[in-house]
Amino acid sequence: MIVQTTNSLNTKDLLQSLKSQFPNYSVYRFDTKFQKSIVVRKSAIVGAQITVHENEIMVDACYPNIFISSLMSLLTASTIFPFNSWRNFESKVTNFLRSIYNQQDSFQ
Repeated sequence: MIVQTTNSLNTKDLLQSLKSQFPNYSVYRFDTKFQKSIVVRKSAIVGAQITVHENEIMVDACYPNIFISSLMSLLTASTIFPFNSWRNFESKVTNFLRSIYNQQDSFQ
């Protein structure tokens, strides 16, 4: 999901806002050579990755752990795991960000 905003975003403020809103979850920066993100981890298999690009915030459901991500990618063809919890958590984070920036989101 994408949240549009008219103002430039400060990732430090965004990180603090997420930590305040989700105190029971792990919230941390995840920086790679190509992209800087924030991860909100609900559990070992449910998380949301937030990436900021100028005036938009992209929220994607993710596996917040590389080991779990590798393991789960082998099991993705299976219907054993409930993937609704991913989408529900992604929506929860997106709705919070939308309330802060007071903008409508668009789907991609």
